[in-house]
Amino acid sequence: MNQNLPKPAANLKNWQFRIFGTVWITYFAYYLCRMNMSMAKTPLCETFGWNAAEFGLIASSLTIMYAVGQFVNGQLADRFGTRIIASLGAAVSVLMNLAIFAVVMVSADDGLSSKTVWILLILFWGINGFFQAMGWSPMVRVMTHWFPVEGRGKIMGWLGTCYQLGGAFSWFLAFFLVQYYPEHMGGNWRMVFLVPSILFAIVGIIFYLMIRNTPEDVGLPPVNIEDHTEEGYTGKKHRSIMQNVLRTLKNPYLWIVALTFFLLDVNRYGFINWLPAYLDAKQIGINTSGFTFQEVTKRCIHPLAGGVGVIVAGWATDRFFKGRRAPVIAVLLLLLGIFTILFAFIDTHQSWLLIIIIAVIGFCTYGPHILMVGHAAQDFGKKSGSAGAAGFIDCMGYLGASLVGYGAGKLIDYFNGYKENFILYGCAALLGAVLICFIWKVGPRTHTVD
Repeated sequence: MNQNLPKPAANLKNWQFRIFGTVWITYFAYYLCRMNMSMAKTPLCETFGWNAAEFGLIASSLTIMYAVGQFVNGQLADRFGTRIIASLGAAVSVLMNLAIFAVVMVSADDGLSSKTVWILLILFWGINGFFQAMGWSPMVRVMTHWFPVEGRGKIMGWLGTCYQLGGAFSWFLAFFLVQYYPEHMGGNWRMVFLVPSILFAIVGIIFYLMIRNTPEDVGLPPVNIEDHTEEGYTGKKHRSIMQNVLRTLKNPYLWIVALTFFLLDVNRYGFINWLPAYLDAKQIGINTSGFTFQEVTKRCIHPLAGGVGVIVAGWATDRFFKGRRAPVIAVLLLLLGIFTILFAFIDTHQSWLLIIIIAVIGFCTYGPHILMVGHAAQDFGKKSGSAGAAGFIDCMGYLGASLVGYGAGKLIDYFNGYKENFILYGCAALLGAVLICFIWKVGPRTHTVD
């Protein structure tokens, strides 16, 4: 029997590699069917005669429904598990992108009016947002079950690179399909909604086949043994959805994190929604000569640098603050606010300076982002409530993101420019830095679940 003792530990490690890899590539792929719309802004507006506010309403339809979906789907993931909920999200997101592709293709033959296309895109992009929200919260839950509290900063930091690299790859792919593909290869820019759908569908199938909700599902002992009192040994294993909702809303730490995340996502989605259009408005990358290393980098460096930020931020919380997230969040949000305001005054034709500033902004954006929607959700939600906590935090964030869709578009039209918007994004980050200081001393073991 002694020769069999190491086997469970070895099997757990193999499964942890499998779970991490599956979660990483799947959430990477989620961005394929979310980031493509902002890159398609210029050809859509040129084709259908929409102004910034009209396009902004399409962008806001996703973020508003994503906010609703995060709150709802986080609770559903805690109740029904990651495998079902995240797979469903991938399937419907693919269908909505295919529906948008069909609409814009039909419109090419004058089959639909501009207004009809606009209404349909708002509807389909909003539905896409709700089901896109079945991605992150379930992923947080499955990681909570498969990985221990110790080293959480490091492992979640590495996991956070999936949506940085996913965002960067998605922007690059969309940029290629919208600009280089039509002008050099005779293709149609509308493929920006088809190609990502095909890729995401393939990954979604792999996810369903590979993922398992907990170690217990494959006959392994649970991790985080100290959480047993929270996870069923007190008789609360089968909480109702309403009990989970109330437990989430009664947690004061989650409210501080969620409100800070609201302010961060004002900044983050200010760049996601409007950076490509801002660079186009400055006559950067509008024509064939724009598909160069520098121009691609300007559009992709924000999430790429963010990938470094999530690793460093997670490591720093474990290395210097014993798992406390607030100090690192506060410092990075302070820097984010300062550099975002500076960005508003940078000459966009100073390519390398622009790239450096955008890189710093990306680093300072996604470091605190993963700490709040990943680490803090696990810290304060624990095993049975981590998806609900992540959903609540992300819900608040996307309410903030919704302000910089239609609202930002109206400001752009009113001021005939983007400077005022970026200054507001910077101020939001500075306010978030102040707010998170209220839980400066709170760590992952400070809070116990009722």
